[in-house]
Amino acid sequence: MPSTRLVRRRLLTVLSTAVGMAAGVFIGYDLLAYRVPTLTAIACAAAVGLGIDNLLTQLTARLDTAVYRCPAVGCTYRVRVAHADAAERRRWQETAAAHPRHELIYPH
Repeated sequence: MPSTRLVRRRLLTVLSTAVGMAAGVFIGYDLLAYRVPTLTAIACAAAVGLGIDNLLTQLTARLDTAVYRCPAVGCTYRVRVAHADAAERRRWQETAAAHPRHELIYPH
């Protein structure tokens, strides 16, 4: 049986695709009502639909992503972890706190 996170992720993916397709269909329909050439309307509708789908997919991916930064002042080191369990997240949090080389954006 799939986990709750996996089901939620799949549901959000399907929803973002449906919203993108619906937006594309509405845009295409409106463009055809203004007598825009059919191929141009299809191209614009596809671009809008895929753009909205991509935006929503990226936003939903951020819901399950954790970012861990080095606690040292001025260090720019960070780790981005997606779709990991609690133990994996903790391991990356410790790695970010104890990485060997600090990348400073300004000298002390």
